[in-house]
Order: sequence, then C-alpha cells, then structure tokens
Amino acid sequence: MNPVEANRKKLILGAEVIQLLIPHRRPLLMVDGILAYARGEQPTLWAKRMVSANEEIFAGHFPDLMLWPGIYTQEGMGQTCLLLQILEFFMDYWEKLGKDPEEILSALRNLEIKYRMHPGYRPENSACLDVFGKQPKSNPGMSGAVDLRFHEPVFAGQCLEFKVSKTHRMDSIVRFDVEAVVEGRLVAKGKMTGVMKTPLPEMP
Repeated sequence: MNPVEANRKKLILGAEVIQLLIPHRRPLLMVDGILAYARGEQPTLWAKRMVSANEEIFAGHFPDLMLWPGIYTQEGMGQTCLLLQILEFFMDYWEKLGKDPEEILSALRNLEIKYRMHPGYRPENSACLDVFGKQPKSNPGMSGAVDLRFHEPVFAGQCLEFKVSKTHRMDSIVRFDVEAVVEGRLVAKGKMTGVMKTPLPEMP
C-alpha cells in the first residue's frame, strides 16, 4: 500500500458542510460530497459529484443525449483542490496553536451529524471552528494553469469520484495531481497549478 492510501481516513461530509467551506453554489457547485482525506507529504482528498438527469445543463448539452460537459468535470476537480487546501489551512493553523489538528476533522464530522439530523450532535464538539468565525467558511481564491486529458464521457445517472493530491508548493503557488473516475474507470487525469490564498486569523 502506498503512503497516501495508508494515511487515508474516512471523512463523509455532505453538500451542506461543503457550502460552509467554499463559496460555490448550485448550479456551479460541482462537489456534493467528501469521501476521505489523507494528511502527509502529499495531502489528498477524495470527493464526489452525483450527475442527475435534472441538471439544467442537459437542456442544451445535448438534446436527447445527457452528456456531462468536460469543463464541469474539470471544475469539480478544481473545487476539490480548493477544499483540500482549505482543510490544510484549518488543520495547520490549529496545530500552530498547539492543538490536535484531528479536532478539526472531528468538528466537521460533528457538523455533518447535525445536518443529517442524526442523534449524537454536540455543539461543544465544534467549538474549535469558532476561530474561523461562527461558521467554518473562508474567502478562498484560485487561479492558474490546467493540464488535463479526458479519457471517457460522463452521462446522467453516473457518480463522478474525484481524487486530488497536493504535490508541490512554493509560497502561494500550489500544484495538484488530479483525476476523476466513474465506476472505477478513469475519465480524466492531469495536473492543476494555481495561486491560492485563504485568509486566516492572526496568531494570538
């Protein structure tokens, strides 16, 4: 097992929590679930997007053929990169305060319990997110270069799964290896390089 897979931890978060982390909204929210996260030399995030037959884009792309636009797959991978970067910012900042960064993941899991109306939600367990405001949201930005190859089409009724790994960083310039699969088949793969800035509170 490679080091990334060895560090993989289950992190099931839905669209409500995702929308607290990034500013994107329907119809341009291209990630509706987080599946897993791995910290280490190459931080990695696994996420997904269910492609519904009710998507507005299928009214014209294309009539009588519900073909998911490749640019939407690309955007989904880009938003997953952004989510990974935000998680890293959160956890690194919390660790600099002398705290356990795993508390950030526990707090996000606790929020997911709240949004799913499952028993066991404890408001105090998400208190660590108060350092980022009353909600764990930020004002991130990303722009950069994309080098992707598309291998297979994606259609309505399929579930896109994204995997992004941060491979390089120099100041605010970050590079990711990205891929998207459907039912275990590779549909897109490549690299994304961008300038990312996420404002964080000043250290006390």
